[in-house]
Amino acid sequence: MSGPGALQLIRAGLQSAPALPPSPGQSAYRYLTDYEVASWKVTSTHARPNAGASVTYRVNLVGRGKPLHVVTVASTESVPRGSTMVLRADPAVIAPGAESPSPIPINVWTFPHDPHLPGLPWAADSTAISRALSIENPEIRPVVYRPTRRSMIRISEGGSPAYWVKVLKPKTAQAVLDTLSLLNGSQFPHAPVVATPAPGVIVQAQGQGEPLANLISRRPFDAARMFDEIKGVLDALPSEVVDLPPQKSWTDRRKHYAKALSQALPDLKSAATQLVRTIDQHLVYDQRPVPTHGDFFEANLLTNGTNITTVLDLDSLGPGTRADDYACLLAHVSVLPFLSPGRWVSAPSTEPWRTRLDQFLPGKRCPSYPDSETVLEAWRLRAEREVAPADLYARCAAVTLSLASSASLQHGEAEARARFARAQWWAKLAGESDW
Repeated sequence: MSGPGALQLIRAGLQSAPALPPSPGQSAYRYLTDYEVASWKVTSTHARPNAGASVTYRVNLVGRGKPLHVVTVASTESVPRGSTMVLRADPAVIAPGAESPSPIPINVWTFPHDPHLPGLPWAADSTAISRALSIENPEIRPVVYRPTRRSMIRISEGGSPAYWVKVLKPKTAQAVLDTLSLLNGSQFPHAPVVATPAPGVIVQAQGQGEPLANLISRRPFDAARMFDEIKGVLDALPSEVVDLPPQKSWTDRRKHYAKALSQALPDLKSAATQLVRTIDQHLVYDQRPVPTHGDFFEANLLTNGTNITTVLDLDSLGPGTRADDYACLLAHVSVLPFLSPGRWVSAPSTEPWRTRLDQFLPGKRCPSYPDSETVLEAWRLRAEREVAPADLYARCAAVTLSLASSASLQHGEAEARARFARAQWWAKLAGESDW
């Protein structure tokens, strides 16, 4: 769906879109199909075991008046009957060389008309947002969009973020609201819910502080001293979180991520399979469950430089192990030097941790995190005092494997390969911790 056959899917997605709203002073075009496709590119791919795959495209349209930029989606996931346009595609559109004679149904749509997220059109409507949130000229920026599953949209006023809109399936949204209610009155720092204006839509206030990732980038030695604060936030999770329905951790899904990576980079199949075996050998099973965040990493933690002021993305709260949350945090920090391949620079000869980092990505680095490895070491050494080290590092390997499997190949394979090499490094640490 990301090859030459994608243009056929994109055009069908445009055809499925409703009429454009009247816009004074703009062209008289009423439908997206009145425009010509000037260019397009794949912006994300999503695959879920036993569910299907989805691809999103950014499409540039030209015609009379101003050009338009739209997002279209092609998906093999099941959707309610009649909710999208369906193409019966040649299997070769999905997988070149496929031998299956049966056409594959592909659902296509344009953002925000996702068949599983009925609240998404509301979240993209400036008039509706203005009325509900009393913002005169809201600025709407979709930040996350995972077709059929969720979207996160930032609402700003006068250039400053004011609210975050989370759009989920309605049943999922209700479960999230029930979970958030457990935090009321607790010491756990979170952004309050201010409105639920449409099915599946949760509006939360802007959290206080800036992402911990910024502190790692600009003041790494201050970030390195934050571990006690990080531990305290997890300690503040209410005990009732243990009674929530369990959710699969990144470690639980390690075989899926190994398979996804092997499909993207077939030469790593054997090594990915071996990595999963190594992880299996060092995990500690049957641990007493404790309250966990479930997606605990630096971008979801806001800080004032001294304290964690807000924890974001609370959809995955539930029972788990403390090592799961520590592993998620450590794994994400461990791949910061490999982010943004399009901006990589040559690593300076005086770079801290140069020998170690060159194992994963020889000579190139993301310039935004010049000393993240110092933060990683400080937190790693503290975390291994809190939980069993071999189990912790095995879980770090699993989370890093998930990050390798999700790395974009838009700028080549180097980032995914660096992340996978880091996952192997974590697995090696797990083995050494058993000595």
